Amino acid sequence: MAAGRLGSAAEADAVAALVAVLSANVPGSDAWLKLHAGGNLDALITGAVTRDASDAVTSAPVVWPDGTSGTYTATSVSSANPGAVDAYTVTWVGSTTKTATQSAVTRNASGAVTNRPAMTVS
Repeated sequence: MAAGRLGSAAEADAVAALVAVLSANVPGSDAWLKLHAGGNLDALITGAVTRDASDAVTSAPVVWPDGTSGTYTATSVSSANPGAVDAYTVTWVGSTTKTATQSAVTRNASGAVTNRPAMTVS
């Protein structure tokens, strides 16, 4: 590959994939926030947890893997599946404040998630 030019679509795809992997390792980057906020939230939550009458976690403080603080907030709890959260936000309060948002999921009759929209960061 010539410096400064991509010789093929495959090379361009490889570079894009590498950039995505590297971005996912930069604390506070959108990719990094999506990776952690979309994964095991229990690993981020630290401190007092607030629950609703159905036992769904509605808010809690978080500490990100880089030590930055933030807040988890449920924005939609399931009425058909008590205790389940359908949508939430998690803030990262670093050099700027960013919010990772999981829009509402779709569930089947058994309560299993059948569609999970892509997480966004703003």
